[in-house]
This record gives sequence, structure tokens and C-alpha cells, in this order.
Amino acid sequence: MRKTLVMLAAFVGLGIILVGCGAPPPLKSDKYLNDTTLISADAKPATFHDIVIGETKFVDAMNLLKADSAFENVQNQDNPPAANWSAKGGEFCCQMSADKDSGLVNAILVRVAPKITAAQVIEKYGEPKFVNTADYSDKEVVLTLIYPDLGIIAWVAPGDANSTIEGTSPVVMYMYFDKKDWQRIQDQGTFQGWMGYKPYAAYKAATAIVTPAVTPTPQ
Repeated sequence: MRKTLVMLAAFVGLGIILVGCGAPPPLKSDKYLNDTTLISADAKPATFHDIVIGETKFVDAMNLLKADSAFENVQNQDNPPAANWSAKGGEFCCQMSADKDSGLVNAILVRVAPKITAAQVIEKYGEPKFVNTADYSDKEVVLTLIYPDLGIIAWVAPGDANSTIEGTSPVVMYMYFDKKDWQRIQDQGTFQGWMGYKPYAAYKAATAIVTPAVTPTPQ
């Protein structure tokens, strides 16, 4: 469980998991998964392509992924349970983890083509409880919109560090996670509050409303 929590905290703090070495892949690409189910009218809570966070067993989730025509190159490991896959005809897009004891899926991270906007997410779910900033590269930054009570995190990419978070800023990635893990993630992270559509620099300079509950002991 601890490894999974550290992984989730890394998702929140860093905004992305990098595959391999070298320069990071771009945040915005039409080759990522063409998926808008996060904001669809019939969206089901914590559900991605019939995989339900905290309910679907990892082995069953793997069968669903391999049978889904939207995906290809599905790969997995058993200890700890984890998988990754690509969009059909596109790029690496998605990752999944499961609790090693229960075997239940506890997080799914999805990199999406920029079809969803920040305003659409906020219209669907309301203002986020927390946000978090990350300088992804010298050309791209992200603001994470965090909904702990829903088990949803959405990454918005407005542009570079001089850009402004706007309603039209695209969502480039989102994650469903098991809500019961949130308190432990929160205890390890630093988070700001939502201030509306503001310059990215204003969010980066904002006073944190949540700081780590435990200060790491210096090595």
C-alpha cells in the first residue's frame, strides 16, 4: 500500500509519470487517447471503460483492457499489480495500479488529446478543493485540479510559465483514484486553493493551504 500511495503522491506533485529516459513527451498531443468520458453526461463515478476504482479486480480489469478496441500494446506486471497501454494507433496514454493485498484497482491515469477544457470540468464537478502547480518543462506547465471527495484529479496545461489559467485551457491528463487513499496523500503534499482563472505565476506564488503533516527527517 505504501508504494501505491507514494506513486499517487508523485502523480499529484509531478503531474506526470515519465516513460524511459531523456526529454519528456509533450503534454499536448492528438495522439493521446481521444476520450471525453470525464465530462460526459452519463459519466459514472470513478469508472473508466467499465473499470470501477475500488471494485474491479485487477485480473478482470486486464481482460476489459485487452478486449477494448480503443487500446493496444497492453502490458502488465503482477507484483505490484500495474499495467500500461497505448491509444489505438497512437501514443502511450494510460497506467493502472491495484492494491497488492485486495487485488482491486486503486488508480487509473489517462493522458488525453486536448478535447476537454478546465471550464467543462468545473461546470461538471464544481470548483476543485485543492490545486497544485508543476513546471513540466521550459515550454509547458500544469495546474492540477483536485477533487478528493470524488477521487478525481485533472491536469490543465495553459502553456508556459507566463501563461494564464483560462476556461479554455485544455485538460491533458486525468486520474481516478481510491478516495480512501486521499488523506495519506494529502499528508505528504503541499496544495493551494482554487483562486479562479488567474496567471499561472499567481498560483505558483500562492500561500499553501495544506502542507505536509510530517516533515521528513534529514538524512
